[in-house]
Amino acid sequence: MYTSIRAELQKARRRHDLIVCLLVPVMALLWCQSAAPTGADELASAYSALFYSLPIINTILMPLAMAILASRLWDVEVKGCTPKLLYTLQSRRSLFAAKAALGLAEIFLIVTLEAAGAPLIGHLQHYTQPYPAAGQAYLWGCTFAVDCMIFFSELLLTVLLANPLPALCVGILGTLLGLFSAFMPAWVGYFVPWGYFIPLNTYRIADWDQASKVVTYMIVPFQWPLLVATVVLAGILFFAAWYAMRNKEV
Repeated sequence: MYTSIRAELQKARRRHDLIVCLLVPVMALLWCQSAAPTGADELASAYSALFYSLPIINTILMPLAMAILASRLWDVEVKGCTPKLLYTLQSRRSLFAAKAALGLAEIFLIVTLEAAGAPLIGHLQHYTQPYPAAGQAYLWGCTFAVDCMIFFSELLLTVLLANPLPALCVGILGTLLGLFSAFMPAWVGYFVPWGYFIPLNTYRIADWDQASKVVTYMIVPFQWPLLVATVVLAGILFFAAWYAMRNKEV
């Protein structure tokens, strides 16, 4: 197992996966910072505005990012026509375990860097609202769970079709559907897994004063049932991807 993970790390280094893992949270945070409130009266609810906008930005960025990571993870085997050779050198179980471990590590890095950037933005912008640590921890868990679900669905597609293009197309379609569901009634979002970042979010807009352009935010209870359902769905897709790789004809 150690040898398999080491081999996957060497492949990732040559694929420059680290650049993708760094670029995604940087883009999300820069996007948030560009839209961050700057008025003295708005800084008292600035973290609420930040945690409201982050899931929306994740809905735009993460489905495509997960599709890129998943397709690149299996793309080297497709381009080199090496699955048959690999299966003679190592077990399918160790190959899948190494790829899954690397994918989860990359997702962990992306989500953690994004979470670490939130208080940094607050420090740079001099937010006066107390830092909501519990809300940040919940947001981290939700983002990680949804990313894992999307990642394993994309990995499943890549293994089944032996072509990274469909996975990338599904990632783009997922971004559009997730963003579209944000403007639909709340129940629509439950049928669009790519956009689960938004219904899982606990920060909502309570009121918007058109004259003064002041937004008032409210906090709803943590969405534990949907988060559990997301984790279960991610687990199902994990085993589906393993089943597809285990039974793949080479």
